[in-house]
Amino acid sequence: MITDKDRLYFQTRAEAELRLAAEAEDPVVCQAHYAMATEYLEAAHGANMRLPPDPQRLARSG
Repeated sequence: MITDKDRLYFQTRAEAELRLAAEAEDPVVCQAHYAMATEYLEAAHGANMRLPPDPQRLARSG
């Protein structure tokens, strides 16, 4: 079960990923940070309330 503490963690991580995306000079790196931010936001607020994002899955899909 995802707790409020988990949601706050995912939200905080998403915000950090968005900051890193904004600072990235390489478009590939920027996209990777946006993808991670999306995963964290979905984990925090998504209908499925999933577990933390899987970086390996993102690497394969990117």
